[in-house]
Amino acid sequence: MNNPPFATVNDAQIESEELRRFREEWKAEVKRRKGAVIDHADTESEDTGPSDWSSAGVTSFNDVFSASAGPSSSGFATSLTSEPPTLSTSFHVSTAPALSQGSNLAVSIYREAVVHEQRGELEEALYLYRSAFRREPNVDRLYEREEMLGTIIAQQIASASSPKKAKALDPLMTPKVVLEGSGSTMDDLSKKMENTLAVQNLKSSVPRTEHGALASRGLDSILHNFPQELVFEPEDEEESAPLKLLPDEMIVHILKILDPNSLERFASVNRKARVVSLDASVWRKLVKETYKPPQIPVSPDGSSFLEYLSQQYLYDYRRLYIEHPRIRLDGVYIAVCHYIRPGLSENSWVNVNHLITYHRYLRFFPNGQVISLLTNEEQPPAHVIPLLKPTLRGLKGLFYGNWHLTGNNIVLSNLIDASSRSLTHVDFSSPTLMADLLGRNTVPLATGASSSESSHNHHAHSHSHSDDSSLPTVRYIFTMSLTLLSRPMGRWNKMDIVSYDSLNLETGEASPVALKHERPFWFSKVRSYALS
Repeated sequence: MNNPPFATVNDAQIESEELRRFREEWKAEVKRRKGAVIDHADTESEDTGPSDWSSAGVTSFNDVFSASAGPSSSGFATSLTSEPPTLSTSFHVSTAPALSQGSNLAVSIYREAVVHEQRGELEEALYLYRSAFRREPNVDRLYEREEMLGTIIAQQIASASSPKKAKALDPLMTPKVVLEGSGSTMDDLSKKMENTLAVQNLKSSVPRTEHGALASRGLDSILHNFPQELVFEPEDEEESAPLKLLPDEMIVHILKILDPNSLERFASVNRKARVVSLDASVWRKLVKETYKPPQIPVSPDGSSFLEYLSQQYLYDYRRLYIEHPRIRLDGVYIAVCHYIRPGLSENSWVNVNHLITYHRYLRFFPNGQVISLLTNEEQPPAHVIPLLKPTLRGLKGLFYGNWHLTGNNIVLSNLIDASSRSLTHVDFSSPTLMADLLGRNTVPLATGASSSESSHNHHAHSHSHSDDSSLPTVRYIFTMSLTLLSRPMGRWNKMDIVSYDSLNLETGEASPVALKHERPFWFSKVRSYALS
């Protein structure tokens, strides 16, 4: 098989010596540019103006193809160290060399072989490599050139789509890149390079908008294959579909009333339902109702932490709701714990062991209150779960406290033992009453003060609460730290205990509580909790 002339790839004949010189000059230019970026990284302004296009890689097209064209080619730059162009509404770069149909097919096969090799499928990769080299002996050089151009295109797309540059650039002052010779624009060149691995990797990391809905990485490929015209079709062709009579705006308004599970069940009906359920307003409403303190921390400067989260997830509210930690309030977290206790036997040849089962319950409320309950096997969950309300009192192992979530770390603080009958009248949902209950039992520690001053402070502290003599004495409170997990993604249905400590209010001494047989908490949805 005769080798096709390399002129089909470029106008000038490129010999091996020129290729070697081109690679060396290109490596030197890349090192020079990287060094310049590192040297000016600390002094670069956050607000990037239109003049930064010259440093974002736009002029790199001259650098890529100048050496390969040779001095005899007209319309191409001949120096890799040419000065960047000044700001204008239009400036020229070199024309990208066009591949022939056969060379383009060989490069596509070679690119597919690279993907198989990255996946570890060496047998398929070897077969495709051989096929590509049979079609074009210089396919590896053509592939490297295409990927190099694709990398520059991807860098420019990423820099132009960044929030800082989007704010800084005026649409009227944005330079329009025109390719010299052919008159085509950068968009045309981007379409030619869209199959390169660099551009494909960039596209896969950014949420895509299909059918007017913002889709995350898991759904973008599915929505991309949907037809443009979607309608609700009945399962039986002889029957009608009432949903076809409703406009999409009315359906979206109805979906805002549903809970997330019902919303996703509706989305699984057909393609039209899936696209309508991805409306940003539906998930934005759900996120705003869910993610508020104590689900998210309060910013010290008073700014909205939810707005910061939205920016982190690129305003993909559905992805935010699924991937960001949240405590479920429509049920209870239950830990089923077991241990074996040796028993007594009248027969020395027989060993008796008892399997002891007990349960820990955690129910969280939107106002930051939490109920913790420890029960034995004599009280089954079916009997206990309906009782877990703020009015519950008198059960042994019952605690009331506060909770807040930071990241995936949950802290239960001010857990007070509410099993005593003296606390039956205390409203644990009142922050003021809880502060009084804890404050009247806290003795201020005087360091370096005389005994008379210490007794005077204690007397004044006790006198401040003398008006409310009905408040009982609380000597100990408990704190619990847990880690919130999700199995599978989006459920947030598991909690692991990290620490459990008791705090003496009189001395301020904290002591860890021994946890020998504890198991993780698993979420169980309760229908009556959701209604309340």
